[in-house]
Amino acid sequence: MPAHKHDAFAVRVARGEIGPVTLLVGEEALLIDECVDAIVGASVDVPMREFNLDILDGAKTDVRDVLAKASSFPMMSDRRAVVVKSFERLVAGEKARELFAAYVLRPLNSTRLVLIAEAPDFRKKPFTDLKKHADVVEFKKLYENEVPGWIVQRCRTMGKKIDLDAARLLQGYVGDSLMSIQRELEKLITFVGDRSELSVDDVSAIAGASRGFTVFDLQNAIGRRDYRASSSILRKMVESGESPQYIVVMLTRFFTQLWKFREFKQQGLSESEMASQLRMSPFFLRGYPAFLQQFTVGEVEAAFVALRTADSRMKSTGGDAATELDLLVHSIVRSRALAAATFEATDVRV
Repeated sequence: MPAHKHDAFAVRVARGEIGPVTLLVGEEALLIDECVDAIVGASVDVPMREFNLDILDGAKTDVRDVLAKASSFPMMSDRRAVVVKSFERLVAGEKARELFAAYVLRPLNSTRLVLIAEAPDFRKKPFTDLKKHADVVEFKKLYENEVPGWIVQRCRTMGKKIDLDAARLLQGYVGDSLMSIQRELEKLITFVGDRSELSVDDVSAIAGASRGFTVFDLQNAIGRRDYRASSSILRKMVESGESPQYIVVMLTRFFTQLWKFREFKQQGLSESEMASQLRMSPFFLRGYPAFLQQFTVGEVEAAFVALRTADSRMKSTGGDAATELDLLVHSIVRSRALAAATFEATDVRV
């Protein structure tokens, strides 16, 4: 019997088409756990689970105990479910393999036996028999380039939207573990509340916070023209592995938003309207009026030039990115002082 793909098998489970023995194979723990929940949910009503649901660890259980539970008839229910984790450990011995193979050939139809194995050897019993007589469902680890699309789809099932840029950023912070990504998505959804879309800002604020200082801490320090804080935060971000290119991109985005904020303020837009236009949380918008007081139009334009120059230098020279970033932050934060000093020197010469 060919192995099922997990998404196709999920459709079968939803229709109640579940065989007496199911083997779940792979590394994606989140998807396996969700599949187990779906099988149990379709097989045993919640009030009856105290009597008709057993969840066992194959590393700590004897095969005879598992088979005894699987061979028991349900109490006050049509079905009972038995879930065995680390199934490879349960059937490590020759006698255990023989006993289990015999059950696979004649399973009890009222039991839904769910076996979980990360990397079984299908050349050996009972896996050879399971492949022929049970439902085998694969949960292959997603390739790195598949993860952002999965995040977008998962958000959709959770009632939210997220674009690919924000999904890639989340992947960059959390990695490729779907379990870890799911936990961060739950935090993000709580954070955004009634808003329908998760933004890059949201991801950086919530997922990035778990790594220490975030680009928002850096933006706030730069927005206050606090060079000491900016330099310290920048150094710690680089030491924690933050991408220099990402820092430049996000600072460019910050000054773009500050430029637009000035325009929207002149147009008389409300805070909620500006937050919507900028596609950012009103929470992050609160500091922008103060930032606007710190940077003139000319200084924002100068920041764009400094950012482009730093980006070009890091890409072309291959020099020390940390030094380039520190020089960048220094030029942005101290631009007013430098301009004033230049003016005073010119005035003296005149």
